[in-house]
Amino acid sequence: MSNLSLYNITDKFIEIMDKVQDGEITEEEYNELGQELAVALQNKSIGIIGYIQNKEALIDAVDTQIKRLQELKKAESNSIDKFKQYVKENMEKLGIQKLETEIGKMNIAKCPLSVEIENEDEIPADFKQEVVTTKIDKTAIKNYFKETGEIVPGTRIISDKTSLRIK
Repeated sequence: MSNLSLYNITDKFIEIMDKVQDGEITEEEYNELGQELAVALQNKSIGIIGYIQNKEALIDAVDTQIKRLQELKKAESNSIDKFKQYVKENMEKLGIQKLETEIGKMNIAKCPLSVEIENEDEIPADFKQEVVTTKIDKTAIKNYFKETGEIVPGTRIISDKTSLRIK
């Protein structure tokens, strides 16, 4: 029975329960078969937990590498920006507006207009937009329900969800 899949172990438990209810096996046989299935389930659980822990470790390692690569990308991007600024400053000092080579060209171009805000309070109301956002506080709704037992209109309280926790 040790090579049974989780599905088959579960199926066998149900089958044994049905046989006990129908009187096809004795309580002693039920206890013996149940013990064997419990051992098989225990052994299968070791593999399940190990599999999940390995996958979680892989996800953590991927997250670490993503963070490292994002930091590397940002550093390289900053390096390029600084180098471009250095090249632009030197071209301006030399009075060069444009350079062409066989692999590409560089030129100093005028940037489009931009606006920098120095003091928001001085800006006339005609140039301000009001932005309103509404966020529903689910935690407050849950706490209200726990305290009063009343369901807030427009909500549904869900209490039948389950999850698998592996420690």
